[in-house]
Amino acid sequence: MGFGNLFFSIMAMAKTEAATGAAFDDRTESAMDWVRSNGKYIAIAAVVVAVGAAGWFFVRQSQITKATAAENQLNRARQSYGQGNLPLAQTDLRQLITRFKGTTAGSQATMLLAQTYFEQGKADSGLTVLNAGDPARADAAAFEALKGAGLEQKKEYAQAAARYQAAAAETNVKVSKDRYMADAARAFTSAGNKAEAAKIWETLAKDEASAFSAEARVRLGELTATAATR
Repeated sequence: MGFGNLFFSIMAMAKTEAATGAAFDDRTESAMDWVRSNGKYIAIAAVVVAVGAAGWFFVRQSQITKATAAENQLNRARQSYGQGNLPLAQTDLRQLITRFKGTTAGSQATMLLAQTYFEQGKADSGLTVLNAGDPARADAAAFEALKGAGLEQKKEYAQAAARYQAAAAETNVKVSKDRYMADAARAFTSAGNKAEAAKIWETLAKDEASAFSAEARVRLGELTATAATR
């Protein structure tokens, strides 16, 4: 490249840089003008963001504190239950359910309170607790299964089977789903509905991956043998 061409190239670059710098200065000045003219609104927006962040932090801390208190009270009730002190456990559990209804601890307390009644042979009281309860999503299947256990205690086997089936529908965990369906089949058998029981056992028997396939084959054999003797 000749000197002349190099000179003109450098000059062109210099003009471009100068134009770019001038444009940048213009944009910067325009931005500063906009900030100055809208300063009040920017300040308000900053305050709103700060208040929102502080509010979120306060709510989050409040939730953590509430969950910790609920868990501590639940652990005390569990300790009383484990020691066989059912009256004290029931008192603590009722208080916890009233205070922390809708929380995971409240859901767990509801099931444990119902269990204490079932152990005392008070199926109606346990079922009343469960029916009035507010289960956490993770406890929905266990709630239904516990209702089934209470109904079985009352010898209402057909209704118990329906609750076990509802429990199976509430979970995606295969071993839990199969267990609840096996419970339903046993309840149907106790209710005298051998046909419904057989349908469930047949499904489980065909599923080699099921932990209940071996039992299902045995139960099917028992149902077949019973039918043959009639």
